[in-house]
Amino acid sequence: MIGHPPTEKKYLFVAVPHTSNWDFFYGWLAINALQLNVKIFAKDVFFVWPLNYLCAWLGVMPVNRRKSTNFVDSMALMFEEYDSLAALITPEGTRAYRPVLKSGYYHLSKKAKVPIVVAGPNFAEKTFTISPVRDPFATFEEDEANVIEFCRSQVGKRPEKTFQ
Repeated sequence: MIGHPPTEKKYLFVAVPHTSNWDFFYGWLAINALQLNVKIFAKDVFFVWPLNYLCAWLGVMPVNRRKSTNFVDSMALMFEEYDSLAALITPEGTRAYRPVLKSGYYHLSKKAKVPIVVAGPNFAEKTFTISPVRDPFATFEEDEANVIEFCRSQVGKRPEKTFQ
C-alpha cells in the first residue's frame, strides 16, 4: 500500500487504471483491508441473478449508463443527505482503451463539494496507490490531465488498455 487512506468523512474515490475485472477484486481487497466504508458504483448489467446478490454483499451499487439518469445530481443529493459517504467510480468508464476520461467524477465532486482521492493498482509492482486528498481543479481538462498522469504512473493488469 502506497499512500494513506482518507480521513475525511466525505470524498470521491477515482479509480484508475481500469483495464480488467481484477482491478475490482484488488481494489475491494484494499478498501476492506483499510476498513473503509466505500460505495462502489458499477454498470447495472452485473446486477442479474445470481450476481446481483454478490454485488449487494460486496457493497456495489448499480448505474444505468444506457440512458440519462441524472447520476451526478442524485449522487450529489446522497452526499448532502449523509454525514459520512465515500463513493468509488472509474472515469475510464470501461475496461477497454479510451483516449479521454468521462467527466462525471469531476462534475460530481464540484456539485457535491467533496474532495477527490485518485487511487489504483500497479500490477507490475504489486502495489496499490492512494493519492493525497485534493479538491477538483478549476477545469475538467486540468483535472483529467492530473488523473491521467496518475494513471500513467500505475500499470494496469492489461496495460495496453489504458494511458501509456
